[in-house]
Amino acid sequence: MKIEKQSFEKHPSKLLNDLYKESNHQGARPDLAKFIFVGRDPNWAFNIETQDMFGKVLEYLSDGVRFWEKYKIHHPFLLPNYKGDGKRYHKIFSKLKIDSEWAHLISFVELIGFPTTGMAKSSNKKFMEYLMSDENKSHLIRLDQILNNPDKIIFIAWGLIEDFKCLNKKTGLFLNFSQLDKNKMVITDLNIVNNIFIHRHFSDAISNTTLEKMKSQFDIYLNKTI
Repeated sequence: MKIEKQSFEKHPSKLLNDLYKESNHQGARPDLAKFIFVGRDPNWAFNIETQDMFGKVLEYLSDGVRFWEKYKIHHPFLLPNYKGDGKRYHKIFSKLKIDSEWAHLISFVELIGFPTTGMAKSSNKKFMEYLMSDENKSHLIRLDQILNNPDKIIFIAWGLIEDFKCLNKKTGLFLNFSQLDKNKMVITDLNIVNNIFIHRHFSDAISNTTLEKMKSQFDIYLNKTI
């Protein structure tokens, strides 16, 4: 029997949405973290509430730093009994081999500040609707303030450049990101513009060489602070 892919939409879980209203990042608080990884939307399996590991999800969203320190994995998608999208992203991220000791330095944020399900690229119209919605407005303003901090080390996937350009055109936010020029970059490499690092998405064909260059940014910072 053919399994239909879940359409892209706001996640129906009231509990998940309530958690995001309290705190719509993953990992460390982005205002306190040093390294920020920016994504398009916080994608969760449609049936996440019925999965055996949902209790771990609640634990993670309540305190992502403590979760990493306790279980020695940075995200519940890495648990063997998780089924759904997002697993590959976090499996590739784990190749950076960052110790749980540094969990407080790393935050994951997304352009959409409420949980979604399904793949955003399957419905760009709906993605833009959510992105520009009144519900998402305050999240974008706060995110712009955080990402404008030059002391942060910010990683964005290649495809987000166009999203930032669109956001700046419509809202005036994210000026620095809207000025990134892909014509001066190499998609297969780690591109550096001031404190912004542009790379292939972790779920895409990101190379081990790029991952090694990303890891070196952690090593440089940690060697300075130890």
